Amino acid sequence: MTNVTLSVVIPACNESEYIEKCIEALIAQGEYVDEIIVVDNNSSDDTPDLIEKCRKKSSKVQLLSESRPGVVYARNRGFDAASGDIIGRIDADTIVGKDWAVAVHEFFELHDEFSCVTGLTYLYESPIAGLQRRWINWRLGRRGQDAVRSVVAVPGSNMAMRRSAWLAVRDAVSDRTDLHEDIDLSLCMAHVRFNVGQVSSMAAHVSGRRGVSPPSVYARYVRASRRTLEHHGTSSRKLDFLICADSVLHAGLWPLYRMYDKKSGQLSLRALGRGQTVRDLPVFS
Repeated sequence: MTNVTLSVVIPACNESEYIEKCIEALIAQGEYVDEIIVVDNNSSDDTPDLIEKCRKKSSKVQLLSESRPGVVYARNRGFDAASGDIIGRIDADTIVGKDWAVAVHEFFELHDEFSCVTGLTYLYESPIAGLQRRWINWRLGRRGQDAVRSVVAVPGSNMAMRRSAWLAVRDAVSDRTDLHEDIDLSLCMAHVRFNVGQVSSMAAHVSGRRGVSPPSVYARYVRASRRTLEHHGTSSRKLDFLICADSVLHAGLWPLYRMYDKKSGQLSLRALGRGQTVRDLPVFS
């Protein structure tokens, strides 16, 4: 264990279904996590009460409030409050792996040339979870399990960065709620030539709940990706194609998600009759 400290920030809004498991997985990291900062962003359910329940289990858990609606405001509130040398960031439905924090510490201890890191993110509550895992493992087999890969994007569901890097880009990141805040942060870091790495040992699981969103709703969410690229002047035909492909893939998988029963993990026509809970996507158009 090094003297380097790690704070983890979790923006949360109406996350009563997931927030306890998310926090408990971080508490289980033991001495490798020093702060768990949950930023409540105007929840109308019992999310704050559940966070308070977790606070009673561990003094590492802190509850902050951010009244301005938008993930970017909640993220910034947490990042600015974090005292760690390293600032981690996950979503409220993320469940980090048992060695997640160890992997974060080891990465920054061994790789001075990197300012930010992300890990592998596997789906749960998804009809394609098994297929996605096999695809990721196949790619790992081609590249090498322990290899450090240079990437550009750092997904908000599973990332960590040096606090010094956050302070360097703090004034450059946008607070527009119609942009993807994690893509915006990634491009701000790329602009100042901060290197981002990816390691397989920094594994986490994230809910596939976004797959239930109707294609029209998801298309608006995806358009925010193009809007973010345009904001940074980095649009290209290749990226536009990938964005469109994402929408098409979602539309193709949507019927499976509508039939997916997350309690049993099986596809069922009965699930169509029950309907699915569709969350608001975290981008305001």
